[in-house]
Amino acid sequence: MPHLSAARLRLLAACLLPIAALGARPAPATAQIGVLGGYSRDSLGDFTAGEGFGLAGDADAFHAGIFLDFGFGRFALRPAIVYRRLPNAGFSGVDRTPTDIEIVEFPLDLRLSAPLPVLKPYLLAGPVLMFPSSPRTSVDQGLPGARFRLDIGIGLEWHVGLRLWPEIRYGTGLGGLANPEAEAEAGQSSSFDTFMIRLGVSF
Repeated sequence: MPHLSAARLRLLAACLLPIAALGARPAPATAQIGVLGGYSRDSLGDFTAGEGFGLAGDADAFHAGIFLDFGFGRFALRPAIVYRRLPNAGFSGVDRTPTDIEIVEFPLDLRLSAPLPVLKPYLLAGPVLMFPSSPRTSVDQGLPGARFRLDIGIGLEWHVGLRLWPEIRYGTGLGGLANPEAEAEAGQSSSFDTFMIRLGVSF
């Protein structure tokens, strides 16, 4: 077996390291910024805490927002900021006067895509941090300061010049849309489950 000096070993290692690094390098990251919007059917529970505050059982809601999609091969991280409006989802007073509930959401999706060139189906899952509020004080005081939700869904990444992201999502809240004091007063728990249809467009 031929003898290799220390200098030659160092030279061989210096030549091989870039090749090894090139072979082990992950797929280059890509970033997309986009806008989103959609419709949801939200289940809040038929919740009444007294004359001052209550929640409708079900509510139609609309949402819009912006997102960043960071792709790493088949995987991607997608943080977003979403505004959700639930018309007439809360009520207050003896006459049960309806009022809107608004939620600012911060989802963080993890996506896994199929390795296809133009039309890529994907699965997604991730947490959502929610901050609900209402323009009516008696309803706003019955809402929690913050809530977490877990979302799962399926979607398509479709390249047509722009990128389209149609999705179907389901989310379940880790706690309802009433704060603990209101739930203790009512002697019952509220809920927050949502079924969403969403379309994103990225540039």
